[in-house]
Amino acid sequence: MRLISSRKIRDGVELARDIVAGPPGTAPLLRAGVKLSSRYADLLPKAGVGSVWIEDELGADIEISEPLTPETRAKVHKGVSGALTAANTALRSGSGMPREVVESLGDVAESMVNDLLDCPEAALALDDLNAFDDYTHKHSVQVTLLGLLIARRAWQTDGWIDYRGRRRFDRIDDRMRKLGLGLLVHDVGKLAVPPEILNKPGRLTDAEMEIMKTHAVAGVELLRPADLSPLSLSVVRDHHERLDGSGYPEGLFGAQVQEFPRIAAVADVYDAVTSERVYKPAAPPHVGVKVIRSGSGGQFCPNIVRHFRAVVMPYPVGHEVTLADGRVGVVSGVSIDDPDSPTVRVLGSAGVEELVVDMTAERVAAA
Repeated sequence: MRLISSRKIRDGVELARDIVAGPPGTAPLLRAGVKLSSRYADLLPKAGVGSVWIEDELGADIEISEPLTPETRAKVHKGVSGALTAANTALRSGSGMPREVVESLGDVAESMVNDLLDCPEAALALDDLNAFDDYTHKHSVQVTLLGLLIARRAWQTDGWIDYRGRRRFDRIDDRMRKLGLGLLVHDVGKLAVPPEILNKPGRLTDAEMEIMKTHAVAGVELLRPADLSPLSLSVVRDHHERLDGSGYPEGLFGAQVQEFPRIAAVADVYDAVTSERVYKPAAPPHVGVKVIRSGSGGQFCPNIVRHFRAVVMPYPVGHEVTLADGRVGVVSGVSIDDPDSPTVRVLGSAGVEELVVDMTAERVAAA
């Protein structure tokens, strides 16, 4: 099984996983096993499906772990959809989000944490969330997944520092729940930003950017009646703050940026770069990884980036790459210790071959 861009679908491609373009429980748009035609290369992106899993010779026996069970996916979809609806109602009425709505998201975060605590680190399907039906919805869930994966590795490896300066390895699941809740609602304030600014194709003007920057504070105000943990609320308020002081809304510097927002910043930027938008195609994972790497020590916390690099591979298993000689290959294996040199399957004269490719040395392109 392997992942390809929906725009690369050609006649005769066999679908490996159901395509669900609506809420969990609705009938799939297309079922696994169906043979696709090239017309879907145009139809599926318009339906918000940017990538599909297919079966072919190159993808045979490649196994991709899903980070969430179907039950948790359904719970996440219902919870986040309900929260966005409640937030819109609260904005129109001038009130804050009801406490019970935010508490239900706490249950959603707990379900996600429970799934992820038992999930292997390698070969995760981080970009297989087609069932989530708009960018804000999908983005909040993917940022939550990635942020929790980074936190799990960081806290299980290095522990966390409490208010007395002690390094601890207990209560990790509790911290992950609080982080997960903050990540699920980190962008709720964007509902207060005019859609013509939020979805503008092209660069925002200085005035438009100032309006966009209000979403962090707007989110805090929306959530104030829910009495969130200060740790959860720090994610909403500070996920655009940067260690070098270049962020907003307060221009915090260095240690002023807490650990939760440091994790959120990395997850948020990576997903924004690698997500499909109405005004830009999704960048491949290696481009998103490069953006995070290049910001390490400046915008982003080096320690958080270190754990990010162990969780997110620039060339993930199941993804397609095009080699310098023009051959199309599929990543079949990758090492955390050398993520830029994945094992790639290609079709050779004797059939399927596997070779280790140094992606930094060859002029290659990831699909």
